[in-house]
Amino acid sequence: MNDSQVNSPIANNLATDNPLLLDIEHLSVTFGEGARAFRAVDDVSLKIKQGEVVAVVGESGSGKSVTMMALMGLLPSSATVVADRLNFDDKNLLTMPAKQKRKIIGKDISMIFQNAMSCLNPSFTVEMQMGEVLTTHLGLRGAAVRQRLLELLELVEMPDAKNRLRVYPHQLSGGMSQRVMIAMALACEPKLLIADEPTTALDVTVQAQIMDLLSRLQREKQMAMVLITHDLGLVAQNARDVAVMYAGQVVETSTVPEIFQKPAHPYTEALLQAIPELAVGQDRLNSLPGVVPSQYDRPTGCLLSPRCPYKEPACEVPPPILTTPNGEVRCIHATLPEHPTRTTQTATMESEI
Repeated sequence: MNDSQVNSPIANNLATDNPLLLDIEHLSVTFGEGARAFRAVDDVSLKIKQGEVVAVVGESGSGKSVTMMALMGLLPSSATVVADRLNFDDKNLLTMPAKQKRKIIGKDISMIFQNAMSCLNPSFTVEMQMGEVLTTHLGLRGAAVRQRLLELLELVEMPDAKNRLRVYPHQLSGGMSQRVMIAMALACEPKLLIADEPTTALDVTVQAQIMDLLSRLQREKQMAMVLITHDLGLVAQNARDVAVMYAGQVVETSTVPEIFQKPAHPYTEALLQAIPELAVGQDRLNSLPGVVPSQYDRPTGCLLSPRCPYKEPACEVPPPILTTPNGEVRCIHATLPEHPTRTTQTATMESEI
């Protein structure tokens, strides 16, 4: 991983003194009740400034999408959402009346969901589905809707945009479906765009096109963007800050260069060691033993402790959240001056990146 990959144009162009747009403090999401209750998101805090690109990374089931779905208010009734703060643009989404919140969600906050081909309604044309967004949030009607739809499809570089409005989702390729979803998400020029695995199920060349498109639009519109992914390559090329999640918790936050060159948490370190480029000459990729804890086998202390090579008796209690030069880390073995346990091993990995 070279310097150009961990110092992307997006990251370098972001202003660090922009006002705060999204402020999440101690968010938890629980499904079910009583003995069968499962905490899918556990004490997550996240801050995003205007125009900033933040990546949320972690393996499947780590709580990335559920965190953002809680923000959007799209979780089922079986979910219980609690937080000390859930503010967007200085507005409290927790106490806001539902009618007022509906004016924000889909307009000022929009989301590109995983697997666009399954998100579009097969019974309606592209024009009908995209037009609903403009009618609901902007009050457009008739010719004004159609004109705006054409502008949006041309914005996302849709081939033959005029004729694509009349087609049904099954008549679109995966890349075209994703462009429709991006156009719908950008229809009202949101302040915050959540891109949830935006390149899932796409060919490699189409993945690159979609990410280039999102990157360009983010810069032009100066949107804040949350990039949910498990692909560290996308993180290196497209984000400035990173939040690493494991088993529902944010275990480390930092900047892209810092997290690639000097990971502070053992889980972040393991993710980086599993990058194929670092395994050249090895028989197999590095990996952590074991699996992510489920509802019934969650440890009482550090959630990574059953899989962590640095485990010790002190890990049997919940770890403190330590402050780093560029963020925070949830681990007693963080690679900080006062916790030098892993300094040698991390330095070896850093020299390989």
